[in-house]
Amino acid sequence: NLETGNEERTLRGHKGSVCAVAVTSDGKHIVSGSEDKTIKVWNLDSGKEKGTLVGHTKAVLAVAVTPDCKHIVSGSRDNTLKVWNLDTQKEERSFKDHSDCVRTVAVTPDGKRVISGSEDKTIKVRNFHSGEEERTIA
Repeated sequence: NLETGNEERTLRGHKGSVCAVAVTSDGKHIVSGSEDKTIKVWNLDSGKEKGTLVGHTKAVLAVAVTPDCKHIVSGSRDNTLKVWNLDTQKEERSFKDHSDCVRTVAVTPDGKRVISGSEDKTIKVRNFHSGEEERTIA
């Protein structure tokens, strides 16, 4: 609790270090990415695990949630950027155009673009809806 400084709860479930966390804009869910190659979705109020998303082959280093709370974007040490449906918890798209691990991901406030940063020293800007890469910033 930011007002009191007291810890409200500890969420346990990953089998490896937690590398990334994000909160949905509606404040209902926490999304976490881990060295165990999974993404977990948690109910913020209850602290209960809502599901585990499996698809990355190496550690999940970055997670973000779209402003409409419908999708999760993840980046991994497996060099991929993935888009997941938050409701069905299924992978919808995967992109492997970085040549090294994806360290950070973000979604623009309007939900139209996904940005990824990689150890390959590039930032890629992608159209969220079409999946097309718009530009690479080196």
